[in-house]
This record gives sequence, C-alpha cells and structure tokens, in this order.
Amino acid sequence: MDYQRGVITGESVWRAIVLYGANSATYKFAFGATLLEIAATGRDHVTLDELAPRYAELLCQALQRQPRQGTSGRSKFLDACRAFNAGDLDLDTLHRRTVQLGFVNVIDAFPKLGGEQAPVRYYEDRRKSLAPGLVLRDELLELARSVHAPDLDAETAARWRLVETAWATGVSGALLASSPSSTPSLVYDSGTQHLVLQTGQRRKSVAGVVAALSGYQDGRCAYCNQLMAQERSGPIVEHVLPWKLLTRDWNGPDVDAVWNLVLSCEPCNVAKRDRAPHESWMPWLEQRNNDLIESRHPLRDVLMAQTGATAALRRAALKDAYRRATELLPVVWTPSMGTHMA
Repeated sequence: MDYQRGVITGESVWRAIVLYGANSATYKFAFGATLLEIAATGRDHVTLDELAPRYAELLCQALQRQPRQGTSGRSKFLDACRAFNAGDLDLDTLHRRTVQLGFVNVIDAFPKLGGEQAPVRYYEDRRKSLAPGLVLRDELLELARSVHAPDLDAETAARWRLVETAWATGVSGALLASSPSSTPSLVYDSGTQHLVLQTGQRRKSVAGVVAALSGYQDGRCAYCNQLMAQERSGPIVEHVLPWKLLTRDWNGPDVDAVWNLVLSCEPCNVAKRDRAPHESWMPWLEQRNNDLIESRHPLRDVLMAQTGATAALRRAALKDAYRRATELLPVVWTPSMGTHMA
C-alpha cells in the first residue's frame, strides 16, 4: 500500500491507521467512522456532546452484533453501552457516559502509528476548552469530500468485522497448531462476495471482500493502478491464479483463498480472462500478502497458515504455486500499463 512505500497523503495515512493501528479495542473504528460522517458536512469544529450520539450508536450496534469489542476484561464505557442495549440505561444517560468515558483514550490513540504521531493530522484536541471537542483540520475535511471517502468508510467497517471475527472465533497460533482438519481457512464465497472463515464443516461470513482488500490496494486496480472508484462497474474480485485451475488437475493451494484474491478494474478483468499474470507482476502479490500479515491483520495466523510463517517461505510457496499454475495454463497475460512490473 502507498503508506508502506513512503507515499504520504490524507487517504494513505488514514488507511494505515485503520489497517496498521493496534487492535486492542474497536473504539477507533467507531471514532473514525463518526469523524468522516461529521467532516462530510463541512463542519470544522465538533464538541464531545455532538460526537457522542453517533459514536455510541455505532458501538451499541457492534455489541449487538458481537459481544466482544475489546481485549481487556472490563470497560465502564462498553458496560454503559451494554446496559443501554439491555434497556437498563436511557439514551440521555448513555450520551453523558459517552462524553465522560468514551473518549478518554481514543482521541489520543487514533492518530498513532507504531506508537508515534501519524504524519498527517486530522484534528486538534480541544478537550480542555470551554466547549470540549475537536477542531477538524483541512486534511480531514478534504478527505471526507474526496472520491476515496466511500471506500474508506467501507474499509473501516470491513476491518471492524475482521477484528470481531478473530476475537469471537479465538483464531490463534494454538488453533492453527491443531490437526490439519481443524485449521481455519479464509476463502472467497462468490455467491455472497464475502470472505468466509472456514474451519472443518463450519463456515462464518466475515466481511465483504472488496472492502476488506481495497485498503491494501489504495483503492486502485491491482494490475493497471487506476482508481477503481472512477470505474462505473466498481472493483471486481480477481483470482490471480485463475479459478479455471480447479477444472484441471490442480494440486496446488486453494485458489479461492485470500492470498490469491485481488481487486481489478473491469478492463483488466476482461483482458486477463482465465490466465495468470506475467511472472514479473507476481512480486506485487507477494508484497500485498506480506502487507496483510504485517498490518496486524486480525486473521494473520490464518493467512500465515495459508502462505507461510516467514517472508521467505511465502515467496517460495508463491513461486511454487505459480510454476504449477503455468504448467497447466501456460499462456500468461501482461498488464498493459505495467505500473506494478518489477
């Protein structure tokens, strides 16, 4: 993704915060979504009283969807949200509790990457003023009005679902060390356009695949690097090593798994057809898969089980899969613009 390659823009840093920030609780997802919504109205100042309703609403909805929204044992703020959901707390009291408890850490923690201040600032903290709140900087206002805004909102929601799923299912190294039949796999369901966590006979829908992967491509086609938001058809889910392999004598890794999925524009999808891309493009996929794992992806253990525990093992596995694929389907396709070519 752009941020990992030193490209510093409002959207690249926002994506890095969402994808690479710590996942100790889901406050940042609700906070980020609330900020984008308010900034889209053009306002450059918002009080905590004004932030609280939507922020609390998103977290209450999340708790109804999945009771676990953090790694710590207890949270007074989340307990207030749970009490509201149970009918034991009225809305006004929830909003007061949100102002008192809900922003204690998230305002300071949200703009951090690796413990350091992110290179783009989206707001200024004015909690000590007479009307405690935030000043929304031009960087955030411009981002909320940009062509990227809908994608960023969807990507945040997808990341949130992935985090929830990892916590709810207890995906961990211990689970992956168990018998192969119980090792989970993150695969693509073409019928629902969702990523699905599959363990044995159990399947759990996780998140829309487009939103889950878009941030790692900066909203651009994997092959030609054009912004997909400008395409009428929108992003198309692409199997890098073609799904057609499953109709041949394929004995390689699961081509429906996330390691082999990218997003492309319609022209590239049509041009590629049932062919693998030229070998010189494959380092892009290798790097994208490394980005997924290095971003503290909630299901990184699943990804590592599918692709290899180290970068060297992942490279070897990808090269082997490519060799097997091109032995069965030897005609390959070269992206016309060659933007990602090594």
